[in-house]
Amino acid sequence: MLVRILLESFARRRRRKVLTASAVALGIAAAATVGTLSLDIGDKVSRELRSYGANLSITPAADSLAITVGGVDYRPAATGAFLPEDELVKLKKIFWRNNIVAFTPFLYVPAHVADQRVVLIGTWFEKLLKVDKSEVFPTGLRKLHPSWKVEGEWPNDDDVTGVLVGRRLAAKLGLGAGRTITVTPVGDPCRGAPCGRPDGAGTRPAPTNVFQVRGVLETGGPEDDQLLATLATVQRLAGLEGKVRRVEVSALTKPEDAFARSDVSKLSAEEYDRWYCTPYAGSIAYQIQQAIPEAQAKPIYQVADTEGKILNRVGNLMGILALAALVTAGLAVASMMLATVLERRAEIGLFKSLGATNAHVATLLLLEAGVLGLSGGSAGYLLGSLLAWRLALAVFGSPIGLHLVMFPLCLALALVVTLAGSALPLVRALKSSPAVVLRD
Repeated sequence: MLVRILLESFARRRRRKVLTASAVALGIAAAATVGTLSLDIGDKVSRELRSYGANLSITPAADSLAITVGGVDYRPAATGAFLPEDELVKLKKIFWRNNIVAFTPFLYVPAHVADQRVVLIGTWFEKLLKVDKSEVFPTGLRKLHPSWKVEGEWPNDDDVTGVLVGRRLAAKLGLGAGRTITVTPVGDPCRGAPCGRPDGAGTRPAPTNVFQVRGVLETGGPEDDQLLATLATVQRLAGLEGKVRRVEVSALTKPEDAFARSDVSKLSAEEYDRWYCTPYAGSIAYQIQQAIPEAQAKPIYQVADTEGKILNRVGNLMGILALAALVTAGLAVASMMLATVLERRAEIGLFKSLGATNAHVATLLLLEAGVLGLSGGSAGYLLGSLLAWRLALAVFGSPIGLHLVMFPLCLALALVVTLAGSALPLVRALKSSPAVVLRD
């Protein structure tokens, strides 16, 4: 009998039922869109932010006091400690190796170009790093800083004579792509020891090298006043083969919270495992130091904090949008159900006069609401998944997959919204007196 009454109700009031299910579907679609994007937006936004530079810095643990201006080490090339270049492959062997997007080493050498004191920086431009027999990891400066602009072309890592000239330095010296420059490192590469000059005049002078300007680099930072060449070339000029001064790492990380900055030595075993297995900037830096004991890895907190704030604000905004959509859907359901109860007063009164209890009336109305909620939730999930796919393609340039985990969540939310919206109309229906309704 109950099934027959439900079927009759849906058959005779199709328009109002369709409107109610549509309101639920639209609200769930908005929530499903936000939820589906939220599952991927953290990585997508983090990857977008990674294009603006590194968020981890690695230096030698035994290094002396650095003389840095604008993030550049101005000490003589032979002073201070160094990291072995061949150890950097270990960055792709830590627990969070897949979160390492790019990294590149730097070696700084003071030099002269046409009587102008400059800093010559050795780095990887485009490096295919062999991690193991089956994995080759593409990295380098171009991947670490894809937003940097070059007028001309980038040198490749086999180009021993190619350099990039910073924009401001190029303007001072009147340089452009295709020009030839002579770079003279400052100081004695033999570090005061006899180098066996044929004329017996003692130590040989600092070497000079002729380079071809491949392009003019514009970053908006200190690099605009510097020269960049391949790491192997600068290592040879400085007599520091196989050594680097600093490494910048770009890693996908989780926004920092209070637990992220806990003192590792004071954590319990369970807390340590949770901290270690969460991609915080600090935990990734900790793993890097474990992999390369002679290194000191530190998060660049200005970058990490900015990323965390952006991701948290985006998450809060999406949560507010989803809540607003669900509340709107609930109000629409309440309006529709209230109109339905007013329209069916005589039916409900007759039903109660024939012996139906309040529980029977509530069951009937809640079953109708449940069917509408499940129908609207299913339609909303499909529509929301489609909208999320289109938005991800439009905003990030890559679509996102179908997340089946969202389907039961959408059905549960649809039921909650529909039943919550039916609460006031249900109370109104249960308070109606059969005698009064039938007399009217």
